[in-house]
Parts: sequence; C-alpha cells; structure tokens
Amino acid sequence: MKVVGIISEYNPFHNGHKYHIQAAKEACGADYTVCIMSGSFVQRGEPAIFDKWSRAQTAVMNGADLVMELPVVYACQPAEIFALGAVKIFDSMGIIDYICFGSELGDTDTLHQLAKLLNNEPDAFKQLLRTQLTQGISYPKAVSKALSSYLGEEEQAHTDDILRNPNNVLGIEYIKALMTMNSTIEPVAVKRIASGYSDTGITSDIASATAIRLEISANGISEKVRQSIPENSVGIIEASVASNRHPLYLNDFSDILLYRLRLIDEAELRKYINVREGIENRLKKHAQTCTSSEELIEAVKTKRYTRTYIQRLLCHLLLDIQKSDIALFKEINCPAYIRVLAFNENGTKLIKEIKKCSPYPVISKVADFRCPDERIKRMFDYDILSTDIYNLAYRTPEFKKGSEDYLTSPYYYRG
Repeated sequence: MKVVGIISEYNPFHNGHKYHIQAAKEACGADYTVCIMSGSFVQRGEPAIFDKWSRAQTAVMNGADLVMELPVVYACQPAEIFALGAVKIFDSMGIIDYICFGSELGDTDTLHQLAKLLNNEPDAFKQLLRTQLTQGISYPKAVSKALSSYLGEEEQAHTDDILRNPNNVLGIEYIKALMTMNSTIEPVAVKRIASGYSDTGITSDIASATAIRLEISANGISEKVRQSIPENSVGIIEASVASNRHPLYLNDFSDILLYRLRLIDEAELRKYINVREGIENRLKKHAQTCTSSEELIEAVKTKRYTRTYIQRLLCHLLLDIQKSDIALFKEINCPAYIRVLAFNENGTKLIKEIKKCSPYPVISKVADFRCPDERIKRMFDYDILSTDIYNLAYRTPEFKKGSEDYLTSPYYYRG
C-alpha cells in the first residue's frame, strides 16, 4: 500500500487541484491520497472563501481519499511554520510514503539542494542575510538576495526565478521540515500547469485560486468561474451561496479587527509575533482613520512589511494567537492531532491504519474528543475558535452561531 500526502488549501478547489491529485498518484505510484488542508483561515492571513467542510467535500469528490484539517496555529503562518506543522502531522501518521507538491520548477533535486543549504545556513550565508535585512526589505526577498549572492553570479538568475514563485518556496520548506524531522517520507515535485499562484485573471480552464476568488468577488459564480472548477464543485459552491453561506473575505472582518486595534494598547500588540520595529504604532494610528481592513492594510504596508505579512498579523490578532503560542506549537516535539473533515471508502481503511500507527489522537467526532495533554487541547481550542469567529462574518443570523465544529460530522463520500 503506497500513500501520497498533499498539503493544500483548496481555496477554492479548482481544476488545477484535481489535476494535481491525479498527477501525484501517478508520479508516486500511489494507491491512496491523503490531504491536509487549511481550515477556516489560510496561509496568506485571510479567511477561506468557503467553509472547510464544503472545500473538503469537493476534494474527496475529485480524487482525495481522506482530508484532514491543518490546525489554524500552523495554517495562518509563514511558509516555514505552515510546512513544519503539516509535515509533522503527516510524519506522525505512520502511513505516508510521499509528500507530493506542485511547483513552478517541478524539479525535486534542485529544490532539495536549496533546502539543504537553507537548513544548514553556513556562516557566510547568515552574514549576507543580515546585510540584506538592514536594507529594509522583506525577509523572503532578503533570503532570495542572500542566496543569490552566496551561490554566485552564474546561479543568481536561476535562483531568483525559483524563489520568486511561492510554490517553489513552499516545496523547499516541506523538504526542510522533512530533513529536520529525519522523516522517511519522500518529497516529490510535480510541475504546475498553466496559471501561476498569483495570477489574477482567468484565461483558460486552469486558473489560479487567486484569480477565481477575485472573479467570484467581482462577478459571482460566473461562466469564467464555472470553467475553472470541476462541475461537482460548482454545485457545492452554488448550494453554499443559495443557503446564504456567501463567500468571505478579510474585509468582512473589518469591524472586529478595527475594534481590536482601537481597544488594545501598543504593549499588548507586541505580544503578537509579527509586531516589531514600530509597526504597532502604525497600526494604532491608522486604525483610528481607516474604515475597512483593506484600507488599513494599504495604509500600513511598506517595502519591508508586505500585504501578506500584515494580513497574518491581523489574523493572529483576530484569533488571539500570540508569540508564546507559536513558540510552543512550532517545537518539533509539540504533539498535535489528526482531525478528519472528509473521506471515502478508501479513507475509512486509512483512518483505521492511522489509529494503529499514530501517537496523535484521531478526531472524527469533536463532541467525543477528550485529551489530557494541555498543548493539544490549546491547539484544538484555536480551531474551534477560528470557526466560531469565521461564522460571525455571515450576514444570516442562523449561521453566526458558535460551536459548529461540535455539530458538523465529517463528510462521507460514497460515490
């Protein structure tokens, strides 16, 4: 039995994701596919456009055998922590043979070489990185420039091109995490087809999730959206919208975020991981005059503090995830759990095997979950809270209620 793991967000699930599931099984010779997926909030520091259960449902209807939730304390983080959390959970399961990821490069060996360098960080590279950071640029750009300088002119253009693409960066972080954990899981890169991660327009039936979200925001479930996602996914999205579970964006949380920023003082703000070097003063200042999250982000961002950086900061503030929490949860030895969101018949077999092999608790029914480990309990409480806060952005009173995690069972696909 060969099992491939896929780290995902499916925000929303589209034709490129369906292709990737098929390509991953073929590239790895796998019999089963297990996905770990961000829940209510995603890696860029935004709410998922649709709820986690409907997104997990589309995945099992399009080739995945089992979909699990990536805890929000890992999901809404920079690439390094996002990757570490997902890889740690996959490694704990005891059944995963491969992690397959899409990348613009599609060359596992090259990504592996870069991961090895970044994992060891020679002194000369560290000095180059420190020099770049003093120039006031963002950390990812500083790493890219330092790496290019370290490798020399011949490799510079190639390295710049690799690190300019976020899926390559995530792939490198997955490999780094596997190295750090001495995992036996094998990383496999498959080349992404057509649209890139950040493309903003839909020009074919393979479009980026960013482009699809923008199109939904502007024109609803348009013909362009329909051509970009599997037909069965269209039905799930339309059913969500018809029931008034409309698409959610960060701007839908503007009032809550502005309330938090106007209430909290600078010293309290510094308890959050991305707050440093005076950005707390910019946040407090602009929270007084801005009227939306989007307006606030535009006012606060700088060359060094990018949109995504600020979005993650706001997401941590929204969910009250503080530096001390992240310091605890990113420890390799900090345990986690395996939260089931959706599965098919093959998935039931996989769940049985995971329960035999994994030291982590497997959660199918939240109401029945009990755990004496305070670290796991705290991590899980954040997932419950993230769903409860996510639901506050719905306009229909019925969907604003809390405790949805306790009331919603994993989706079983019998197709």
